[in-house]
Amino acid sequence: MIILPAEHPLDFKRPPVITLLLIVLNCLIYFGYQGGDSAREERAVKTYLDAGLLSREKDRFITAFSTEQQLTGEQQKSLGGLRNKDLAGMLLTDLQFEHQLHQDPAYLADSQWRAARQPAEAARDQLSHYRFGFVPAKFTVQGLFGAMFLHGSVDHLLGNMLFLFIFGFALEIALGRWMFLGLYLVSGLASHLFWWLFEPSWLTGIGASGAVSGLMGMYLGVYGLRKINFFYWLGPLFGYFRAPALWILPLWMGKELLGMLANDHVNRYAHLGGLAAGFLLVWLPKRFGQLKVDESFLLKVDPDAQYKREVAALAELISRFALDQAAPRGLDLLNRYPGRLALLEQLYPVAKSRQDKALLGALLKQVFALPAASGQLGLLHKLALDMGDPQQRLLEHPAIQLHLLQQLLKAGDERHALYPWRKLACRAQPPAAMLGLSLQLGKLLGQRQDRHSLTEVSAWMRQHFPDAEQTQLLGIYQQQRASS
Repeated sequence: MIILPAEHPLDFKRPPVITLLLIVLNCLIYFGYQGGDSAREERAVKTYLDAGLLSREKDRFITAFSTEQQLTGEQQKSLGGLRNKDLAGMLLTDLQFEHQLHQDPAYLADSQWRAARQPAEAARDQLSHYRFGFVPAKFTVQGLFGAMFLHGSVDHLLGNMLFLFIFGFALEIALGRWMFLGLYLVSGLASHLFWWLFEPSWLTGIGASGAVSGLMGMYLGVYGLRKINFFYWLGPLFGYFRAPALWILPLWMGKELLGMLANDHVNRYAHLGGLAAGFLLVWLPKRFGQLKVDESFLLKVDPDAQYKREVAALAELISRFALDQAAPRGLDLLNRYPGRLALLEQLYPVAKSRQDKALLGALLKQVFALPAASGQLGLLHKLALDMGDPQQRLLEHPAIQLHLLQQLLKAGDERHALYPWRKLACRAQPPAAMLGLSLQLGKLLGQRQDRHSLTEVSAWMRQHFPDAEQTQLLGIYQQQRASS
């Protein structure tokens, strides 16, 4: 049975940075650090066997393990028949047997036995899940923190990272990045402490499952009794339903309790502890007004709703040709919503038709400041073409023409760049930057096989800057293109 929230679609306009970093960190640790565990285990087993310890401890281990696991006589025989390497691996990684052995009077009385075993145990402790895993019966702060970043297999890692992403991307926005990170870590710690409190086991616990369960609890705590969408998968049945978020908490907890009764070898204590901790850490402070939550995100309020309403009102004024009202309103919108391409495209015809210097100046300043990948090239094309219209007197300013030339060259659009270049080239005193820009334009024209325009640019440079290095370079380039 799987029940997952499906309230918010993925939206990378507000990327879940902390969630993605946690996923990357877990993957790096697993594939980078934990990838060396096989070699570490081989060294530990070899150290153990080379010390001749198996012959001394084999019978003790088989007896202790058989009693603990309630093995039959046939199973005990199979255990004893394992290869020395395999049996040594089981023995050396059984911390409960090691604890019992350390209390055995015969072991305590034999200093050579203890001295021979210490290197093997030290080598074993270099394995990631023994060095940083959490063992309730052998409590360490290092394990308490480190265990939530270790995983036992690729499937274990992928499952946890999938759930981390599903819950994390929404919670990070709703709670804020640093609050989300803090609660994630605290939930992971609480999951291990819950396991330590209720089952002081000698098994090593690793995985982000407890912290991820905490995210599940946080999700329900954030939404409370609000109805949200859930996806369910129950055997052949799957689909969506809508229910108050808190109604799912007993279902999730019941699922963990049933798993605990079934003894399915999953750390249900950690899951339950994380789930309860995550829920309480969010629900209680939120209930008493001590936790700030992004309500607009929870309610799916469009952050651009006001902007869209105002732009629609502006479009209505333009459609009625009420340009005397549209111009000042458009200038106000540019000040309050800078860098919006759709708004700039809507206001350009108004500024052009009215020859509104203030509106066009504000508009062009924002157009030229837009990043190259923002899609403003179409508007730059309109500006270039309109420079040939004698009625567009405001576009005759050399600063505008120079900025437009630079933008079009940056975009690699030599065809439209010729329009502002020709305007600037006709001036009695062309800007100092024209020399370098002309060389850049000439190279682009050569690459596009526009030899006629390349000749035009080269001739202008020879006329105005005959001794300049750029002129000589373009002349050489022109000759190379002509001979190729």
